[in-house]
Amino acid sequence: MEDSWLDRLLLERFRWAHTLSFGRLSALPGYAGLVEEAREILRAYSQDDLEKRIFQTYRIFFGTPLLSLARLMVRNAPALAHTLLIWGMPQALRFLVGPSRIVPSNQIHMGRCRFAKQAGSEACIRGCKLPTERFFRETLEVELHLEPDHSNLTCTAELAPLWASKRRLQSQD
Repeated sequence: MEDSWLDRLLLERFRWAHTLSFGRLSALPGYAGLVEEAREILRAYSQDDLEKRIFQTYRIFFGTPLLSLARLMVRNAPALAHTLLIWGMPQALRFLVGPSRIVPSNQIHMGRCRFAKQAGSEACIRGCKLPTERFFRETLEVELHLEPDHSNLTCTAELAPLWASKRRLQSQD
């Protein structure tokens, strides 16, 4: 995959946010440095501390104004917020996971995840899946479920507004 100018810009912003949260752990530039840092932090941090620092990385990366706007939209215009998140995620995360596409309804299919391929399955689960699901739930008030397939390094993301999840849970009682 050849990185676009937007991919390179987002990667540098993410590395900057990552450095503020974890410190500079690799002298390697670009994506290779991020992968090396991911491997290092998996060895050095407990899952709880890892998630706290990844939350901090996400907050710095996305910025308070954007996160506040997203949360406001989720609360007041959930259908619109859902559509914008589904549309925006493949563009915003291409630098990290590689190309992805929207599939029917509320799913995004990531083909051969760049991060899982280079950083490994443990990094996929501990450094991506678990903290990202929790970040979406706690910060954006949106349920996101990531389903990695380690046999072919793909992943499917299913996004459901929290209000829909609450309604579904209430109907099951």
